Amino acid sequence: QSKPTADTYYVASTKLPSQQQLYMFSFTSIRKVLLIRSLLVSTRTAAFPSNRDFIRGSPHLPRRSAFFTCTTRSNNQLRIGGQPRDHQYQALFKLDILFNTMPPKRAASKMSAAAAAHDVSNDDTDESKTKSLKGSAQESKAAATEEKEPKTKKKAAAKKKASPKKKVVKGAESPSDGDEKPKAKKKASPKKRKTKSTTSDTEDDESTTKATKKKAKASPKKKAAADHQRWTERMPLTRLWNPETAMTSKGSYTFTVISWNVAGLRAFIKKHPDALANLAERYQADVICLQEHKLQEVHLDDPKLKIREHFEEKLSGFESHWSYSTKKKGYSGTAMFIRKRGGGDGGGDGDGASKKGKKQAKLGAFFTSKNKADGEATKGDSIGDIPVSNLQPLNVMTELGLPKHDGEGRTVTAEFPLFYLTNVYVPNSGQKLDRLGYRTEEWDKDFLNKMQQLEKGKPVIWLGDLNVAHNEKDTWNEGAKHLAKSAGTTAEERESFDRQLDAGFVDAFRHLHQDAMGHYSYWSQRAGNREPNKGLRLDYFICSKDLMEDSNGQKVVVRDSYMVPDELGSDHCPIVLEIEI
Repeated sequence: QSKPTADTYYVASTKLPSQQQLYMFSFTSIRKVLLIRSLLVSTRTAAFPSNRDFIRGSPHLPRRSAFFTCTTRSNNQLRIGGQPRDHQYQALFKLDILFNTMPPKRAASKMSAAAAAHDVSNDDTDESKTKSLKGSAQESKAAATEEKEPKTKKKAAAKKKASPKKKVVKGAESPSDGDEKPKAKKKASPKKRKTKSTTSDTEDDESTTKATKKKAKASPKKKAAADHQRWTERMPLTRLWNPETAMTSKGSYTFTVISWNVAGLRAFIKKHPDALANLAERYQADVICLQEHKLQEVHLDDPKLKIREHFEEKLSGFESHWSYSTKKKGYSGTAMFIRKRGGGDGGGDGDGASKKGKKQAKLGAFFTSKNKADGEATKGDSIGDIPVSNLQPLNVMTELGLPKHDGEGRTVTAEFPLFYLTNVYVPNSGQKLDRLGYRTEEWDKDFLNKMQQLEKGKPVIWLGDLNVAHNEKDTWNEGAKHLAKSAGTTAEERESFDRQLDAGFVDAFRHLHQDAMGHYSYWSQRAGNREPNKGLRLDYFICSKDLMEDSNGQKVVVRDSYMVPDELGSDHCPIVLEIEI
């Protein structure tokens, strides 16, 4: 076809030295490629995807190649083989028993059982039609069984004739055995069972119909048990905070933090070189936290990769801090980019956002956008009424200080005058949950203890990819059976996360948007789940309770948190936290 669609499949046949094989393929998605090894001579059944319209031979195929066709709906037949001009097709089976997504071997047995049930249920005229659709292979098979029947009967008769001789001998030894001769005939019943198994195909058909009826009765129960939540609609979200209005009316400053799991920084900056710079300008970010950069320290200054040069160009107004995995290369890793602050005219802040803001500063704060440069609406060492020193980190740590956890580069912690900010990439439990015990019994507990120690001095915010979907509001398919054994949705991980929140911390997004549904931060790229919004919320901002309280004496208050699902570049999307200072 000139314009292949997601529901278009092409079929071709090729002849090999040993056998002919049927290939089914789709140009639209590699996940839908099927290789069906079906012997065309014997017309063995094969499995095909469900609810698909099969087309005639593609014009791109050779003219004399065997091809695949589907007749009109009135005939409702599926045919294969032959050449286009000769119209020599071989009918395989009806469409109503064809569609099956199971593996070929299992599908073949299911289809044969369904075909047998179909033959028994219909009248004589329908039986003749369905038998013709099964093809010459089944007819030859039936003929073979008929030929075997007389042979088996002859063998059984010969054995029956030979048996009295043995019984007579036994009778000579013991007269009482002569009375038990009828019982000896009953012992030959296993031989009769063998003959019964090959006497007629109708008995096999009846047994298969009973099996299919039992499975048909059990199927509704399976469907009811497999039913689960399917929430893909993204509910409208009301923004709770306006940084521009806050600066002009209250004289406060909105400190913006962005978190993003980039799933490999080298590929990220190669495919989306301007993504971080655009994100920083769009939201006027003060801090950008990245997880899973998968870099080693040598990569930053590698002349081929030019990663340090890239960030010096794209994020020149930010100072970077890196944590690397030393236990395993190409694994984990976190980074934090903090906006540079200087006195008076802005110091080293030279990104595009600050240059744009300097022109607006001459018109006064009432006409400025959200100013982030040090020279914007500043008075000495302040931005509005906010001292610049409150926006500068006092210290940055790239380790937790716990040797058993620090080798994977999972945290970067910045101490600001009014709060701690920790960028964290929580260990994944693994596809086979081989790290579930380490994650819930060691990492989660030790990390919580560390955050509680920091909280004794000032409020704490930890953020990043926490690798857990907390509840049904954070999961599109809550209730699906596989979730209980999938990393991020196990009961152990959710309970461990509950214990962290119960220790005095708050999930900022869920606290501010309690009823929001469909707001996810991760979608499987392999399954193509981003467009239909079949995702999980794995990325969070977790804050001390004090930061969520809006009291007169509070210097720092969390005002809003949300996702940015339209920002592409990873299987995660960025998340944003807005803090009023």
